[in-house]
Amino acid sequence: MFGGGPGIRVMRFRGVDVTLDFSVLLLILIFFVPQAANFSRAYNWDQSQTILGGVLISVLFIGSILVHELSHASVGMAVGAKVSAIKLNMFGGATFFSYKPASEGKNFWISIIGPLSNLALWYLFKLAADASLQADLAGFAPTYSVWTVICNNLSQLNLYLAIFNALPGYPMDGGQALRSAVIWITKKELWAAWVVAVLGCLTGGVFILLAVQLLAQQSTFNALILGLLSFWIISGSIAQLREVLPVSNRLRPAPGPEMPVIPLEPMGIQVGQVMERPPRAWDERAPIADFLREAEAMRLDDRAWVPVLREGYLLGIVNRRLARKGPTYQNGISSNGPGTVPNLSQVMVPRRSLAVVQAEQDLSQAVEVVRANREYPVAVLGPGGYFVGFITRDNLRG
Repeated sequence: MFGGGPGIRVMRFRGVDVTLDFSVLLLILIFFVPQAANFSRAYNWDQSQTILGGVLISVLFIGSILVHELSHASVGMAVGAKVSAIKLNMFGGATFFSYKPASEGKNFWISIIGPLSNLALWYLFKLAADASLQADLAGFAPTYSVWTVICNNLSQLNLYLAIFNALPGYPMDGGQALRSAVIWITKKELWAAWVVAVLGCLTGGVFILLAVQLLAQQSTFNALILGLLSFWIISGSIAQLREVLPVSNRLRPAPGPEMPVIPLEPMGIQVGQVMERPPRAWDERAPIADFLREAEAMRLDDRAWVPVLREGYLLGIVNRRLARKGPTYQNGISSNGPGTVPNLSQVMVPRRSLAVVQAEQDLSQAVEVVRANREYPVAVLGPGGYFVGFITRDNLRG
């Protein structure tokens, strides 16, 4: 759900590091310690019961987040995705994929399994709470046991997590699953981006209204949290739309030699038949140093553009000349600051600066787009919006 900063490695899952961000300590202090104190007052717990309740709810809630992220990773690995890292922090967690299969059906299940795992935990904790309550009643206990209270509370928390993660905004699991489902059904990436953007903004708008109501009730902290969440969902939903919006049709020819005259009537040749495929693509999180080393081994020309992708979707383009101008990383210290490794997302030309055509378009429809873009190649997208190649002025001359 959320990314995180540096932390400590708590385990390895099928060769992948699982790290716990130090901000989790803040979550325990501002939420679970007061929660345990509230339980103590409500159920007349003694000091040992209060401490036990605080430890149990903290550990089991963080464990619920871990189960959520491991479910993403497990399903991803089962369908052919590659997981690079799993991180937990005070806002939830994130599973990072260096590769996902080019199948929106598979990506749908990778996303939706997170909320489904929380629904499963809600049911399991509810069963545990009911069983413990029956034991309390049978033993004529003067108050509810610690286990009964904690299981009941965790069942509610997991239900809230399931609902929150299933919201149709980006980058929530629900928004990612909805985007994959729309592309899977319609084969239209732009349609999917619009659906997620509209629903994400509506979701954020509801959060803003709730935040205003909380402010009126003088619940400033909760209003601030809802306000931040609304901003995060709205900005993320709009950002994913901007990544796929087509460039303006009002194009001006770029300076340079005149293109040969090509008739604008249908030519019977698809863009995909004349485009060029780059030697390989790179992930956005690939370190700049690794890119330069691999490009050198491939003897890639300094000015040759290669795509930077996220799960098959084009995020931008980069070449060796541009990468050399990026931040350096020497002796474990980045010029951007400690703890950060410069990657391609920091130096690439973003997709919004590129023109895009579809592989199935008639070549005549791409001529004006190519003529107007001399500085960068025109990206070619296939079914579902996946990147498939480039088309340049040289391709048209050929």
